[in-house]
This record gives sequence, structure tokens and C-alpha cells, in this order.
Amino acid sequence: MGVVVLIALVGLVLFLYRQYRIFQFWRKLSVPYQTPIPIFGNMLPTTIQTKALANIHKEIYDKYHDHRYVGLYMFSCPSLMIRDLELIKQVCIKDFNYFSDHRQLLPKKADPFWNKLLFARKGRDWHDYRVIMSPAYSQTKTKVKYPFMSKCAQRLVESLPKSKETVTVDAYEMFLKFSNDLTLNHAYGIEVNSFDESGSEFYRMAQISFLSAKMAAFKYFGAAISTTFSHMFKITFFKDETKQFYMKLMKDTVEYREKHNIVHVDVLYLLREAQKGRVHLDNETKGVGLQGEDMGDNYVPPKITDEDILIQLLGLFLANFESFATFISNLAFELAVNPDVQEKLIEEIDETWRQCNGNITYDYLINMKYFEMVCNEGLRLRSPTNFLDRIVTKPYTIPPVLPHEKPLHLEVGQDITIPVYSISHDGNYFEDPEKFDPERFNDENKDKLIPETLLGLGYGSRFCIGARLVPFQTKLVLFHLLGKYRLVPTEKTVIPFELHKASFSQFSANGYWLGLEPRKDAPKL
Repeated sequence: MGVVVLIALVGLVLFLYRQYRIFQFWRKLSVPYQTPIPIFGNMLPTTIQTKALANIHKEIYDKYHDHRYVGLYMFSCPSLMIRDLELIKQVCIKDFNYFSDHRQLLPKKADPFWNKLLFARKGRDWHDYRVIMSPAYSQTKTKVKYPFMSKCAQRLVESLPKSKETVTVDAYEMFLKFSNDLTLNHAYGIEVNSFDESGSEFYRMAQISFLSAKMAAFKYFGAAISTTFSHMFKITFFKDETKQFYMKLMKDTVEYREKHNIVHVDVLYLLREAQKGRVHLDNETKGVGLQGEDMGDNYVPPKITDEDILIQLLGLFLANFESFATFISNLAFELAVNPDVQEKLIEEIDETWRQCNGNITYDYLINMKYFEMVCNEGLRLRSPTNFLDRIVTKPYTIPPVLPHEKPLHLEVGQDITIPVYSISHDGNYFEDPEKFDPERFNDENKDKLIPETLLGLGYGSRFCIGARLVPFQTKLVLFHLLGKYRLVPTEKTVIPFELHKASFSQFSANGYWLGLEPRKDAPKL
């Protein structure tokens, strides 16, 4: 018994000593830092769900307002939070080749499947897949898909309860179904209707397959605390049931297309073509190599397996299914609690409706000026992500600028945090930052805005691959919805907005219960 106790004590001492050494990291580099707690670093409030990660970042960001950067600890991982906008530009754009990768969320051995996602791929490997998949998100492809996208938006409106009175709905679930249909079409090229029985199985699988806020937090925290923890509890992001379902869907789709000689230019098609050695470079992608080289017609793609294709298709769901539904739900909430903004938007919708005789087209939609302002303000105030991350891929030195600074030498593997939420809620950059005010983006004000303060869809070469699609989808569904209803708060709507304490996105802690009030003044043709 005494030996067991002795071994345990020695183990504890070694563990605490290791923690002590880790938590001296920023002090040794003369970087100001937020005092950590053993094991948890600065993440304890989020781990026990007393404070959202975005709010933790904001407190640290505000506390060190006289510094360009500050050290923090994501559990036992030292991370450099960059506050200075010029430094953010250097990391994301000017010196991108020194910071070209994202942090590794799960150890490769713990979940090799996860580490092959586009988001998690590194260096040239990431760039190759980005080149292959990018044409699916071009303006031309969006125009081609527009009729189906419009049909999905109309189906959403048609699925709503038929009543002359205001009805309360779960806006998040409503938008999740819309998101599921669009994501399936974008990835697989198939048409599904999640609003009726025919699409229920696809929607059910999406719900159980792609992470809820609490499960995502648990898996992230487990991986961050210990690699051993990840292996012990077999932490993975995709269940076997998920892989089997979507692999069968992929094979069935490919077989059907080959049998009927169908060409549908979606992500599945582009990856299958690359698998055969054929890459469809668009004008945007052709000249953008990882090190600035020309990606010309002689570009040779990497070897791609069926599993590689499946992983990227699942990655689309992971990136789009919940995040898009969360963003548009947040925007719907802001419109409901800011009726003056909603009325101005409805005026533009009605005017556009009359101009196009009720047949809203792609070109009409993208030219709606106030709608664009509303979406941009939504991306600022309630962005899909609370922070961006990078990893140092080549040794890099941040030269001193302020009197108290010394040259900061960053080694390969150093973690970087860019606090998106903190910056977009900074009163130094946005007057009354908590106010939902689309006028920030009007012709008079938009030129005053700084690009490095608008990071809701990423920044630089690793910006969101669907960055153009998100605001377009948002406009499309809200155009049809607000053409017939007004969004209003009800007894179940909790005001003000509160962040979910276990979510890494700006997910509401109180759900998205909103009222749909039928418009008596809806435009008629």
C-alpha cells in the first residue's frame, strides 16, 4: 500500500512540476499573460460552463488594452492572443507562409479521420484540396444552383403553420432543415426536402451526426487536456454510423450518375475528377499557389481515395450545417428585437418584389443594398466564429514596436489566437458595438471600416471557403420569409441575447423562439 501511495505522490509531483514549467512559458519570453490554473489554464470557466469562451477572450483582450499581444493558456497549451490589427494582417496575409496552418484539435492517432478534413489539413496538402474544391463555390456555380436554392427557401415558407395569428416557432430548427437541404445539394448534388417525410431520414442523420455545442465542447476539452485522455476515451468526431450512411450515399450517387451519364458540378464531382487526375481550376484559383507559384494548367492533383472524398463531404456538413443555421437564427433574432431595421428591410424586399414581378432572380438578390448592410452587420455582431487560430509553421520574430516590448521569437508549432468576437465588440473600432446597426455599412460609413475588424468568415488565404455563399443563402431565405411574415418576440423569446457557455460559436443560451406574424401588407401580384 505504501508503495502505491509513494508512486502516486511521485506522479503528482512530476505532473505539478510539468504544469509549473508549462505555465512559465510566457513569463520567460517577457510576454504579459493571464495567470493560469493548473490543468485548465485560462479555460476553467468554460469547462464548468460558467462563462462562454468568447467572454473569457474579451476579458483578457480588454485587460491588456495597452499591449499588441498577450499570452494565454488553452488548458496546457500556451497561445498568443494577437490584439493589434497590423499584426493580424501580417499573420493572415503578409506573412501567411509562416502561419499557414490551423492548430491540431485532435492527435492524429486519436482521430486520423478528423485530421484529413480540409480545415485540419496542413501546408501543401491543405492547399491542394482547397484548389480542387474552390470552383464549387464560385459565383457561376451559385447561379447554376440558384433555382434549387430558391425552391428550398419557398419550401421553408410553405412548411410554416397556416394561421392568421402570430405563431411561435423554433427558428433554429427551421433553418437547420433549410441548411441540410442546401448542404446535401452542394456536396452530393441530390435534392432532399427535410420539411416533409421524404427527407426525414437525411435530417435525422444530420442531427445525430454533427455535433451539438455540449458534445463539441466535451471532445475539444478532452483533447486539449491530454492526448492520453483522447486515446483512453476514444474521442472522435464522426461515428461509424455517420461514415457508413454518407459513404453509401456517396457510392449510390456516383453509381446513379455513371449509369445515366449525369454531370453535376458539385464538390463530389470535383473530387472525383481530381481522383482521376483532372482538376477544374477556376480563374480565382489558377494563380494562387501556397508559395505564390502559378497554379497553371499543368497542375497535378494529389492521390485521392474514396475515403478522402467522404471526409471532405462530411467536412462540408460540419462547417455548414449548424454554423449557417446559427448565424441566420442570430440574424433573425436581431431583426425581431430591432423592428426599425426589419421594417426598412421589408420596404426594400417589397420594392424588389414589385420590380421583378414576384420572380426574384440571382441578380436582383445580390443587388439589394440594404440587405447587404444587414448581413454585414450580422456577421460583425453575431459572427459564425468567435476566434481564428493559426500555428507557426516557420520560425518567426515579432519585432518590438512599443517601449515595453522585446523581440518575440516564435518557434514552429506555436499556437496563435485571433479574438474575432473581442475585436468586433471593441468600442475603439465600432461606436456602441453591442447595437445592431446596419448603417455602419452604408456608403458614407463603410470606407471608414477596417478590414481586420471584420473577421466573421475568416481572413486571408484560409478564409471560409463558403464565404460568399453564407450571406447569399441568408438573403435568399429571409427574402421569402419576410415577404410573408414579420419576425417578432414572443413570451418564449429571451432578451437580451446571451451566449451559450459551452459553445465555440455565438449560439444562444436560450434557444431561438421567435414569433411569425402574417403580413397583412404582403406584396401581391
